[in-house]
Amino acid sequence: MTLVERQLVQRRLVERDSAVEALVGHLAECALGGARVVAVVGGPASGKSSLLDLFADRLVASGTLLLSASGSREEREIPLGAVRQLESGLPGDGEFTDRVLAAARKRSLVLAIDDVQHVDAASLRLLAQVRERAAGLPVLVVVTDWEPLSGELTTRADHRLRLGLLTEYGVAEFLRAQVGTDGAAAAYHRATGGNPLLLHAMIADNKHDPAAAEPGFAFRQAVVACLHRGEPRLLAVARALAVLGSWSSPAAIAELTEQTEVVAARLTGVLTSAGVLVGWRLRHDAVRSAVLDGLPPAEAARLHLRAARVLHQRRARPIEVARLVVAAGPELPDWVVPVLRAAALDAIATDRGEFAVRCLRQALPMTTGRVREQTAADLAGAVWRYNPGDFAPLSEVDPAAALRFTLWHNDPGKVHDDVGLALANEWIRGTAPSVRVAHTWERAAAALVPGLIGGAVTDVVADAERVLHGCPLADRTLEVLAAAVTALLMADRVDLAERWCADLIGEAERRRATTWLALLGSIRAEVELRQGAVRTAWTTAQRSLALLPARSWGVLIGLPLSTMIAADTAMGNTESAALREVVPDGMADTVIGARYLRARGHHYLASDRVLAAIADFQACGRVLAAAGMDLPALAPWRTDLAEAHLRLGRGRAAAHLARVQAELPASAARHTRARSMRVLALAGHHPVRLLHEVAESFRATGDRYAAAVALAELSAAIATRGDAARARRIAKTAADEAAACGVRGLLDRVPARRPDRADQGASALSDAEHRVATLAALGHTNREIAHKLYITISTVEQHLTKIYRKLGVRKRSDLPAGLAVHTGRSVELTR
Repeated sequence: MTLVERQLVQRRLVERDSAVEALVGHLAECALGGARVVAVVGGPASGKSSLLDLFADRLVASGTLLLSASGSREEREIPLGAVRQLESGLPGDGEFTDRVLAAARKRSLVLAIDDVQHVDAASLRLLAQVRERAAGLPVLVVVTDWEPLSGELTTRADHRLRLGLLTEYGVAEFLRAQVGTDGAAAAYHRATGGNPLLLHAMIADNKHDPAAAEPGFAFRQAVVACLHRGEPRLLAVARALAVLGSWSSPAAIAELTEQTEVVAARLTGVLTSAGVLVGWRLRHDAVRSAVLDGLPPAEAARLHLRAARVLHQRRARPIEVARLVVAAGPELPDWVVPVLRAAALDAIATDRGEFAVRCLRQALPMTTGRVREQTAADLAGAVWRYNPGDFAPLSEVDPAAALRFTLWHNDPGKVHDDVGLALANEWIRGTAPSVRVAHTWERAAAALVPGLIGGAVTDVVADAERVLHGCPLADRTLEVLAAAVTALLMADRVDLAERWCADLIGEAERRRATTWLALLGSIRAEVELRQGAVRTAWTTAQRSLALLPARSWGVLIGLPLSTMIAADTAMGNTESAALREVVPDGMADTVIGARYLRARGHHYLASDRVLAAIADFQACGRVLAAAGMDLPALAPWRTDLAEAHLRLGRGRAAAHLARVQAELPASAARHTRARSMRVLALAGHHPVRLLHEVAESFRATGDRYAAAVALAELSAAIATRGDAARARRIAKTAADEAAACGVRGLLDRVPARRPDRADQGASALSDAEHRVATLAALGHTNREIAHKLYITISTVEQHLTKIYRKLGVRKRSDLPAGLAVHTGRSVELTR
């Protein structure tokens, strides 16, 4: 008897009281009417031994003679093993049967034999003799046996007591006695089936948190112990059930375990009575792992391969057979090749690409000739969807598959044979496709770049939607759909871009396509950045970047990195982690590389590395011009360069660049025009009027952050005119808008130009004088300035005297309110 069963004896058995009373009643009947055999039947570890022990306790005060024995699988072949255990308590000498009868003539006698299914044949014959010769004597033979019944003594018993599994109510009572709560009774019952041994083990697994109700190590050990208590074939049947799954049947189990169907059916019945089997399925994944974990790897491989053969012969679907083949390891027979290939195609069609990759990788080394080429091509396509950097050698794939891989990593050369690849390559490298289009969406996709270059914004929106409506999401169309969303963004239809992005990402998530999610996620980050959701855009880009290893991204790694760098710049992060990512050499000459250069240039500009910024902006322009993709809506390098010139005090050069950009047909979108107007305003051309229009344009086109920046610059321009109150109101609005975008301290980071000659006096101010001058110019009193800067009023007055002299003014009202903009310095206007 196990420790668990001994512990059960020490307390009232849950849902077993009636069985004990029944045994007591049968003993009383024996005293009146002669010998009887009672069989207590139930599954392994169902509490039969505990019941016998509890019954024995009831006999102590009754004067009944109790003789006990227990069957053992290891001693089953030892003749009279059980009889020797029984006769050790008998008085006298002689034959066993005679001694039993002699004892029964003096007082009531109980022969209790536990696990009778393991009792040797010679002992069973003597027990049968006792039954025949004890007629009229008070002899009660109580045996415990498995269900289904295993022997003649049990099947011919006068009475049977069935110990079923605990009900959920019984499990709840058990839990209350053990841990003081029954809140998770349903979970414990689902996992254990009401088997007391498994239940006690599961409680041990969750002793620190009974409510967790998770099967653990003790549970798995208990499952194995439960099965080992039976015959060796019981564990073999459990393992067969574990690998066959829904294809389990007496015939399949018999074939897999090399025994008869009758035996297989009986043993599955034992497992059902033990609570580990429900129908033809093991009750819990923890049960499955328990029966398989102990198998040596070689034996486990053989078991899975034999099970695969059984399913294959029963015409199971290839994907079900392949599940077992893949688990069998690399040493496989030839018959599995068509199974693995068919299963892979099924998996790809149902968006289980990771399993398809496993199937094809196992099949590839076993193939030759045309089958090998086809297998390699299928493998390449499956790998692409989940990790484009981990592809098969290109020498093994057909030309189309090779181009599919090299599109992200190298210049694929000729792509004219595949419309999808050609259109995708245009957006990556700028090579205009010379392909014959057949579908409406292909014609619309080919018209996007010409439409943007020609300024046909309305047509671009219509064509982009034709692509998105008509083009199915697939490996060969992924970049085309991404390009259509980007075109909507460039045409000021941020609302449509956002909606389509969400739809495409939703489909990619449903189809579990990692590569699709990575690219589409980077496009969503661009949309969010364009909307002004700066911090959200950074997070989305970073999450997309993490979906694939860096080597898998190829040149497209520039997409999420560009967004992260731009977002870091807006948030004032002077050291963008994205700049530390190593990018492929081939990215520099691509359209994506140009976008990366632009983002990096602005980061340099924000760090006052103006010359480095100019170099990046100029390189961006050269790449886009060479690619035939000079699209200011995509990368407005001219106005970017103009901003750098403003930092150097070159207002005329900046204005010229802004006008050139504004005159391009490709600058037709309102957001793009606003960029040019902003530079003109910062160069001194009607700054208040233009910056007001710029802020409205950015707001109208959905860019909250750009609108906030324009408002901050408008505030400075108004302050220059002496309207400090209005400047403060607009500055507060700008700061609030920026904060809503996830950006703090905007007013301290608004780009400013270097001082012209007219500003040399202001540049001569010390930092302390500059702070005082700025606050005074904005209308603050001496007392307010002293309070804000933590200095005395006298010190403020001394500073003002020096400020007036350096600036050549005579009174406070003559101070230029735009000092912070003119000098490139800034002060915190509120405490």
